[in-house]
Amino acid sequence: MAGELRVTEVDGVPVYWVPGERRMRASLWFRGGFADETLPTHGWRHLLEHLALHDRDTIRVPINGRVTMLHTTFDAEGEPEDIVTFLRDLCGWLGAPDFGELEHERRVLRAESARRHPGPVELHMLWRYGAQGPGLVAYDEYGLQTAEPDRLRALAAEVFARGNAVLALTGPPPAGLRLPLPDGSRSPARIAVPCDQRLPLGFGGSPGSVAVSGVLQRSTVGPTLGRALRRALEDGFRHGAGVGYSGWHSYELVDAENAMLTAGIDMLPEARPTVVAQTLDVLRELCQRGPDPTELRDDLDQEIRRIKTEPAEHWMPYVAAREVLLGRPVLERDELIAEAEEITVGEVRRAADVLWDSVLLSVDPDATTDSRLSWVTRQPGSRSTPTGRRFRAAGWPIVKGELTVGRRGAHIETGSAEASASYDDLAVLIAYPDGGRQLIRRDGYQLQIEPARWRNGQQAVAAVDDAVSPALKVPMPPRDPEDIPRSPVTRRHLATYLLKQPAFWVALICVAVVVIGLASGIPAQRIAQPGAVAVLVVGVIVALYNLRRT
Repeated sequence: MAGELRVTEVDGVPVYWVPGERRMRASLWFRGGFADETLPTHGWRHLLEHLALHDRDTIRVPINGRVTMLHTTFDAEGEPEDIVTFLRDLCGWLGAPDFGELEHERRVLRAESARRHPGPVELHMLWRYGAQGPGLVAYDEYGLQTAEPDRLRALAAEVFARGNAVLALTGPPPAGLRLPLPDGSRSPARIAVPCDQRLPLGFGGSPGSVAVSGVLQRSTVGPTLGRALRRALEDGFRHGAGVGYSGWHSYELVDAENAMLTAGIDMLPEARPTVVAQTLDVLRELCQRGPDPTELRDDLDQEIRRIKTEPAEHWMPYVAAREVLLGRPVLERDELIAEAEEITVGEVRRAADVLWDSVLLSVDPDATTDSRLSWVTRQPGSRSTPTGRRFRAAGWPIVKGELTVGRRGAHIETGSAEASASYDDLAVLIAYPDGGRQLIRRDGYQLQIEPARWRNGQQAVAAVDDAVSPALKVPMPPRDPEDIPRSPVTRRHLATYLLKQPAFWVALICVAVVVIGLASGIPAQRIAQPGAVAVLVVGVIVALYNLRRT
């Protein structure tokens, strides 16, 4: 098995290949993925990938492209001469992009985005990393609104360069293979920086499920722990209590050196009262004792068999491309087997211990009451409230609330909650034509300003727009009128409210008495005494009426 993986170079691009059949699969890899974007540019790489492959797919040569957390890939399958043609034409486009189909592919991706909903892994990425880096996988591709040819061309020149590329092949490089990419250097992976929050921590996730995640330094032990955690959840919820069904786990790279391990299981509603305690007990057991030695040995034997028997062309050149672009060593099959054979119960236990220090746990929203864990139920309180112009709620005095818009931030406070956003800490400003503004902070928390809910609300929006950097602003398409939030208070509500207030009647009677008296020529001192009595009587009547209604 030694020496299966071969490496050569074509036009300055490393090419990793293994011997295979005549029909060939090719995968051109570039370093750069979702984690390298920002919210205003999220989706640009996806758009470039679609544009590069536009109208290239055929029955003879099926193709595909992907943007993952850290990489962008272009894949094709066909006869060697087909692969030569595909890669030559693809690299030609990547070096000199044509944006004639930009609007077409923009619409295609909008349609794709409308079907996409974040799953448990994406939600854990969001709660761990916020609206930046790996957390972007949970967000809509706002960059589809901001993409324009010049900026896309600059990104293509940065990413699709020979120094940032690796080619994986299931066979020797065919005759005539060329990779005419422009010059450029490797783009190093950014370090994934989690939000500043105290862990372990819990949040309300997908209904009918539980999931737990943590961050580990990359090693063969991480996936082994993931499989052990999945089995333990199935043993407890499915085989033990009979309230769960399908366990799962994932191991997602978040940067070159670290990965987020996530495991979970579906559950029935009757599991809610104990789901948190039972999940934490499963993890604590792994921290204290590690997996069952016999189960671990059986698991590793199965993994070793998979490594030994899986055809090299199914995985080896692709893993090599991924690792080379991340600056990591490429391991042969024998080296991977040796690593798996050396894993012990103690190593898995220590990995579980490390995982515990960064645990996030998501459960059915109805189960977020267990006192064994701290829960995120609302946005953290503001460290400092910005100063600036204040705006009352449009429904005041029925609806209490105040919006403050200053030069450095905005703040909303209602009777039950508050939210703030500092402009220096914004990931994006979402702007709707009707004036709605969504200020998303880098930690993922947000502040929503709807002008119809505030007196002089459009002036508040204008002040925000003037203070926030234009680079952070994403103009959105018009919303459906039915979806635009408005003040719940109508004139009828306001009139009903005022008629129930003694102060309103007191003021009204005072004005009426004075106006009638002055119009009749009655001296002011003669008006005062009967007016006071009338005010007192009406005030008592209104107060007693309101008391009966409560």
